[in-house]
Amino acid sequence: MVVLVTGCRSGFGLLVAVEAARRGHTVYAGLRDLDTAGDLRAAAEGLDVRPVQLDVTVAAEREAVVAAILAEHGRLDALVNNAGRALGGPLETLDEDELRDLIDVNVMAPWALCKAVLPAMRAQGEGVIVNISSVSGLMAMPGLGAYATSKYALEGMSEALWHEVAPFGVRVVLVEPGPFKTDIWGRNRTLSRHALDPDSPYHAFVERLERLVHTMAQDRAEDPEVVSRKVVDLLTTGGRRLRYVMGKASWIRLGAKRVLPEALFGRILQRLVAGE
Repeated sequence: MVVLVTGCRSGFGLLVAVEAARRGHTVYAGLRDLDTAGDLRAAAEGLDVRPVQLDVTVAAEREAVVAAILAEHGRLDALVNNAGRALGGPLETLDEDELRDLIDVNVMAPWALCKAVLPAMRAQGEGVIVNISSVSGLMAMPGLGAYATSKYALEGMSEALWHEVAPFGVRVVLVEPGPFKTDIWGRNRTLSRHALDPDSPYHAFVERLERLVHTMAQDRAEDPEVVSRKVVDLLTTGGRRLRYVMGKASWIRLGAKRVLPEALFGRILQRLVAGE
């Protein structure tokens, strides 16, 4: 298979690219800046992983990468929309540009890449699109409202696309990880610019949230290779399912949400915000 993976500097993207190549696929690994390809090149040494310049928010770069793959191979079998950003902080603390930038990366860019690859996949009569979502696309936690907004949008878009392209032999898959040990908890973790303002009414809550995130990153996050192996499995062996939830913490949270009355579940989260 010829596979395009976005967001391959680290985390799921790097691991998916390497795992797919290890299984014999030709992988084009998109990076926002090719100068950051060092870890990818080291991990993929001896494998058919081809780093490419791809800032997913830049239309010209999206079009150039897809055109180059099709020119060389005449086909593109799989797209893994992995590139994304996280943004923490209460919704009231956000500035408009912060939310717009997040939607641009997490929603608009995957939509645009799907649009770019679908003509070739329809012509082939087959193909697979894997959109890396999150458990935050299934339940919104306090302090992660912006991120949940983007992932809920990705979920809805993917579900509609799943129906629309199935008649052409194209599969759409959502992978929904919970906390895994990736840079989303470290180098790539971002708070809204006003989230920690001392005079914010949410200041105490955000401080508690940051301590919780630190604990989660250190002690509770799971091995990301579990996700990368599942994603590569889905490139060739996916069934009829749309959604694949990943991680013990995700199942626990979703189970609690489904079992507990909504009002009770809401009170539990609101007590978290209040620090009780």
